[in-house]
Amino acid sequence: MKKLIKRYVLKEYLPVILVFATLISIGIYQVIRIGEFEEIFLSTEFDEKVIDVYQEKSYLFVLLTNRAKRLEIRNSFNYDYEDEDEGIDLYSIMKQEDRVIKRKCSDTMFVIKGDKEYHFLIGERLYNNKEKSKEFIQKWNKRRRIVTTNNDCR
Repeated sequence: MKKLIKRYVLKEYLPVILVFATLISIGIYQVIRIGEFEEIFLSTEFDEKVIDVYQEKSYLFVLLTNRAKRLEIRNSFNYDYEDEDEGIDLYSIMKQEDRVIKRKCSDTMFVIKGDKEYHFLIGERLYNNKEKSKEFIQKWNKRRRIVTTNNDCR
């Protein structure tokens, strides 16, 4: 009777155990995939090709050709591209083999795909948004990390 009860309990808890094991595996995979990374500062500059792009929450972790660590970049939007109501974000544009450029003491990043060039303000979620007021956008811009705590070009 005890063996029957143990089997029944094991069958009941098996899905829960599998869910937890899956969640732990996903977490470990994300930590390994991202690896060590460095924050992007205003003084950071690069003109390189993208080896790999990984998105977690609202951050991109970008591995470039001449860097040992990934760059952590806050996802950005530009409402001048694609559908004006939704805009387009940096993650949906940036893919492997694209060329990315950021100049020193600039908050603008360029993504070059073949003969097309896209530009984004790093960390800017409302760039060229026609629905929001200029005051609201300016207030939002003042909170961007690259121009506040990561501004080392003063």
